[in-house]
Amino acid sequence: MTQFQLDRTWIYDGHRPPLAIAHRGASAYAFDNTLRAFEVAQELGADMWEVDVRLTTDGVPVAFHDADLKAICGRDLPIGDVTAEVLVELTAAAGRPAPLFADIAALAARSGAGIYLDAKEGEAASRAVDILLDNRIERAIVGANTPDYCAELLTAGCPYPVSILVGLGRDPFAIADTCGAQIVHPCWERAGDRPDGLLDDAFFARARERGLPVVTWHEERADVLEALVKMPILGICSDQPEMVTRYKSAGLRRPEIVCHRGACGIAPENTRSAARAAWAAGFDFVEIDVWETSDGELVVHHDALLQRTTSGAGEVAGKTLAQLTSLDAGSWFDPFYRDERVPQLSETLDLAVLAGGKLYVELKQADPVKTARMVLDRMAAEDVFFWSANADWLHQIRKSFPEARLMARPEDFQTLDACLAAFDADIIEFNRGNATDTGLETVRKAGKKAMVAYMGSDPIEMERLLALGPDLLNVNEPFLLARLLAGKEKDGSTDVRRLRA
Repeated sequence: MTQFQLDRTWIYDGHRPPLAIAHRGASAYAFDNTLRAFEVAQELGADMWEVDVRLTTDGVPVAFHDADLKAICGRDLPIGDVTAEVLVELTAAAGRPAPLFADIAALAARSGAGIYLDAKEGEAASRAVDILLDNRIERAIVGANTPDYCAELLTAGCPYPVSILVGLGRDPFAIADTCGAQIVHPCWERAGDRPDGLLDDAFFARARERGLPVVTWHEERADVLEALVKMPILGICSDQPEMVTRYKSAGLRRPEIVCHRGACGIAPENTRSAARAAWAAGFDFVEIDVWETSDGELVVHHDALLQRTTSGAGEVAGKTLAQLTSLDAGSWFDPFYRDERVPQLSETLDLAVLAGGKLYVELKQADPVKTARMVLDRMAAEDVFFWSANADWLHQIRKSFPEARLMARPEDFQTLDACLAAFDADIIEFNRGNATDTGLETVRKAGKKAMVAYMGSDPIEMERLLALGPDLLNVNEPFLLARLLAGKEKDGSTDVRRLRA
């Protein structure tokens, strides 16, 4: 075992927001406790990963929640009765490969994430802790499901803080007093629609009296999370850790972030899952592409052909709605999304209204008036803007819906002045090649908003474009952009306050 000095003071830091703890990884977007789930958690910016650990018969710690393989592999076989090699083979064949805990710890070490260890047995905990120490993981918590197990961990000299997980109807502080837990973790997600109401002033007064930090249950309800993040909490578990640290542009002089085809690095592009992920993270706009089917229905899909992102083939416009919605639009991205379907425009609008999100609607091949009418009947004009490579369609929208917001691109015109004059566009989208301080300032002086589109993933290029101070950024990597902005605001390396100033 590698020994190094561990600092536990971080669990008492009350000057920062709650840590986002990815529950079994980002399990809303990948099979839980898989490497993919933890990789997605890293992309979403989770501070820690909650990992369930069990031991195989040859004593190897693996990430696995259930005690047996029944649910995943259809076999009534306990994890403790198979070797690590056999476990990996069986779960891989089922499409959900169980990783070794050592691989997760190595990934966490590379990414700087902490680990919330939920070891299902004492020996699993001790071996997993050794692996954490060998990987020099400084920020970790070991969770115990019973007071006896908590006391056992502490008696054995666990080098990391130990938390006690407490179910409904039990007093977490009386239990902590008994077993010596250093963190209390109420598992109260099933306590009605608003379990946050149980964490009242009296609860936190008892926590302060004992010097006990609090970690909460896994939570994905927006109203509950909004309340929890304002409380003096060490960390919040969530299948959607991005909801704990949601991006906010309003009132902060940050650019509005437009997610190109949704959160397309997290979920399959232009699907409902991609849109949900973008809005769950607090990003402002989701960009979608609209087509009209052969029977006159409006659907969301990017390519003219189906084969890249669905199980079908041929032209989108040549298919009926029934034909399109029978296709698998997710397995190409990850088996987790095998039930994803090509969404109707109406379904995406439903999601936008529910999430309070905004839309950038690109018309690929669809009746412009029909499309705009459907959108504007459901959404406020200020919450959506339209663009198409067919300028005539934009003129039609402007004529039929004077209140509609339209976008134009300087690259499609001889001059920037001509771009500004075209169909009285409200948003001007530059690209990385033609975006300049002068151009963006000209747009703002004309009373328009300036957007910059960048579909790459180079942080240096993103920083250059951020320095121009655009009102909106249209990107494929919204989480990277959000991390860059958060880092700049924290260390002051760039005066982000000038953005949109």
